[in-house]
Amino acid sequence: MNICRQVVFFILTMFLFAVPGTGLFAQKQGRNYDPIYTYPQQEFVVNLSSSVPDLDAHRAYNAEEAQILTALTEGLFTYDPYTLEPLPALASAWRISENGLSWTFIIRDNAAFEDGTPITAHTIVDSWISLLSKGKDAPYASMFDCIEGAKAFRTGKSGKKPEIHAVDDRTLYVKLVSPTFHFSQILCHHAFTAVLPEKGRVMKMDGKDVFVPLSSGPFKVSSVNDGEIVLERNLNYWDVRNVTLPSIKLVFSSDAEKMTALFNQGKIHWLSGVFSIDKIIDYSSLYLTPMFSTEYFFFRTTWGAGKNPEIRKALLKAVPWTKLRDGYLIPASTLVLPIAGYPEVEGLVTSDLDDARKILEKAGISDPSKEEPLVIFYPESSLYDEKADVLKSAWENLGFKVEKKSVPVFSYYDMLDGNDYTIGLTSWIGDFANPIAFLEIFRPESNLNDSGWKSGEFESLLVKASGEASPEDGYKILAEAEQLLLDEAVIIPLSHNPALNVIDTNGLSGWYSNALDIHPFKYIRFTPRRALPGIALRE
Repeated sequence: MNICRQVVFFILTMFLFAVPGTGLFAQKQGRNYDPIYTYPQQEFVVNLSSSVPDLDAHRAYNAEEAQILTALTEGLFTYDPYTLEPLPALASAWRISENGLSWTFIIRDNAAFEDGTPITAHTIVDSWISLLSKGKDAPYASMFDCIEGAKAFRTGKSGKKPEIHAVDDRTLYVKLVSPTFHFSQILCHHAFTAVLPEKGRVMKMDGKDVFVPLSSGPFKVSSVNDGEIVLERNLNYWDVRNVTLPSIKLVFSSDAEKMTALFNQGKIHWLSGVFSIDKIIDYSSLYLTPMFSTEYFFFRTTWGAGKNPEIRKALLKAVPWTKLRDGYLIPASTLVLPIAGYPEVEGLVTSDLDDARKILEKAGISDPSKEEPLVIFYPESSLYDEKADVLKSAWENLGFKVEKKSVPVFSYYDMLDGNDYTIGLTSWIGDFANPIAFLEIFRPESNLNDSGWKSGEFESLLVKASGEASPEDGYKILAEAEQLLLDEAVIIPLSHNPALNVIDTNGLSGWYSNALDIHPFKYIRFTPRRALPGIALRE
């Protein structure tokens, strides 16, 4: 998922995957989340920095929207808040065919939307077909290209619907192009949840429209006001007995001083947005944690200098990597953070101006100043200004004309599909705990492929890796794909980012630091506070 705020490193120790079944339905067991009814629950208050979120699950793109949608929508699976392992949600059971190509799901008989409308296998089919019908307006739809016929249908190359079928109200059948053992991980994502867009409504927040979905999740929208959204328990949710928070208040503000003061006063429980770190009274509330995330520049390969792989390679040879990555906690030379079991990939660390000039000369470029100017495009930020200056200076030394172009962050991501810049900047959190969550972005037909880079060899490697039941074998192939991406000079890695949250977990349970920095609201609850050493608490 896309992120707009700074985020750290993560060493992933487990690969989560499904194993082909024997034809019998297998029920995965989650952790025991039975609520503590004896302890008073209260409204849970969270600060987010985005001004007006997009709550359409098919369009929502950034990390804060993904966090909100853990409350309002649910699909066949959901994230375990601690391990990120897929937990059964709307699917009570499922089976995988021996060849790994067919998945059959049983939908819970008490699944319903907030107004009582039943959620059936037909609902899931309609939700997914609607997603695939939206083209570029559904950024994550291409993650379903593993389904037979989905890619052709999504891209308009075929009017035939993909192999997604409701056998009856409770049975959903899906046929895949090739074995995809991380399919259940994909299905945790908010884009693939149950929706009824025709029953959603539009409300006003800060003078702007907010689409409010009909909830299929543990909470529903109670009210929308300037600067805040209030959620309350969805009493028609299938697992409502395990949802204990009566309400959640989402406060949208970029006033760091004010939000920090409210947290110190106990009026905000979780600062997920902005805050003044030096004003936090209780530093035990600070969580700087590992995260499966990378920040990088990428070339727009559809026009100008970015279209020529030799120019790209020459530009990368001229980059002073140490200077460019200076100031980052975890400098990155690769796209995927090195994780347990993932083979070493040769990163981008070597600078050589003479080699850069030789590459250009061999490509027939004797006077770079006659080429299209290089345009560095990025969100407005003093940090990114500095990074753009480093690249501008390096590439001007090669003889190129270089321009910088920055725009406000709220409009930046909507402009990345234009052919008016050479390199752009983005940060990415893997949407599930697997390196393919990063590499998927660069598939030729991916809606998330802002670079426009296309490689049949790269696509073939990803398909092959998805069909490997062994994590080690799959990782080897994915490492080959990443090496190809780096060798073709498509990206300029900067850092593996940390997640920084401020939350007092003394008196809360169900909130855990994790690699995706996503914390399903369903599992959060108030509990008795623990006494500090030498101090007795009186309730």
